[in-house]
Amino acid sequence: MEIRHVEAVPLRRELDERFANAQKWIDSREYCLVRIETADGAVGWGECWGPIAGTRELIDDRIAAVLRGRDAERVESVHGDLVHDLRSAYHSTIPAGAVSGVDLALWDLRGNAAGASAATLLGGRRRDAVPAYATGHFWPPADEFETVRESVVSEAESHVDAGFGALKMKIGMQRHFGWGPEYDVELVRAVREAVGDDVALMADANHAYDLPAARRVADGLADLDVEFFEEPLPPDRIDAYARLAEDSDVSIAGGECWAFAPEFRRVANAGAVDVLQPDVTSAGGLTSSRRAAEIADAAGLATYPHVFGSAVALAASLQLLATLPGSPRLEFDRTPNPIREELAVDPIRNEGTEVPVPDGPGLGIEIDPETLAEFRVD
Repeated sequence: MEIRHVEAVPLRRELDERFANAQKWIDSREYCLVRIETADGAVGWGECWGPIAGTRELIDDRIAAVLRGRDAERVESVHGDLVHDLRSAYHSTIPAGAVSGVDLALWDLRGNAAGASAATLLGGRRRDAVPAYATGHFWPPADEFETVRESVVSEAESHVDAGFGALKMKIGMQRHFGWGPEYDVELVRAVREAVGDDVALMADANHAYDLPAARRVADGLADLDVEFFEEPLPPDRIDAYARLAEDSDVSIAGGECWAFAPEFRRVANAGAVDVLQPDVTSAGGLTSSRRAAEIADAAGLATYPHVFGSAVALAASLQLLATLPGSPRLEFDRTPNPIREELAVDPIRNEGTEVPVPDGPGLGIEIDPETLAEFRVD
């Protein structure tokens, strides 16, 4: 299957209301998709992490030329050659989001051509549906802590009413509001009291803390029976992660900002986390995310992929989750997002506490051309 055409497809939708996590205010949802077509007309879709700007130009102006003429069935060979080319071009960094989008598109294309799901090509399904946790609980603009607390608690209760038995919430409010770690613990306490002890609860700090603050928060989360404490520290502080994981009674999670097998191996060898969270749109695609999961399994760690993308990212993550050992969970973004909801002809929905794995070929979804046209921002 000779690759004939590679195209970046940028999508954006401005939000009706902005919201925040520990690092930024979010006022739009945007995605750079990748469409790859072979000479015989087979098509695959992928998704890149990060802003459209830069990624779009990299795909159209450099990566497309590298891929044209290559055999689309040789996914891991193309992945390795692309990483080599971009490392040579950029020296100190590899644009992992762009590599990820290409890799996902190739797995989708290969599956579509073979009439087999990506999970089948990755070794076969272990499950047909994946337990999910509802992620969201971002913060609205507010002058008072009570306003944020009421918003987050109300959202948490709505997810439980929708059938979810597990939730992940955001903490780390000091950057935007000036409210320190004690307020973060109080926010988690409010949600725990609202949803009860039978709902699994996780907390994500989006690398908001230094090590002393992270330790204080970890102690508070352990007392509230939080299942894991996600990304408490900046992702490059692997040694500090290891010290926190050693000292904490709550499990430490991270991985959305790490990419490619060597980095995940360093994290596992350091004992930095208990739960590894590669994101298929930023870790290097399904190829690298599967390698990360294998590293995690060998080290006795759990793998819960990070997911905060469009329907392409969601479908690809489900294909990976279908193949993983143990008892993985799907991160199921519940923030308002018409691109996520409408991009697939058959939207991916939860059925109670689980989300079915799409059973079509490739990533298992069909892209809706009307949604592409509506949100495309060339």
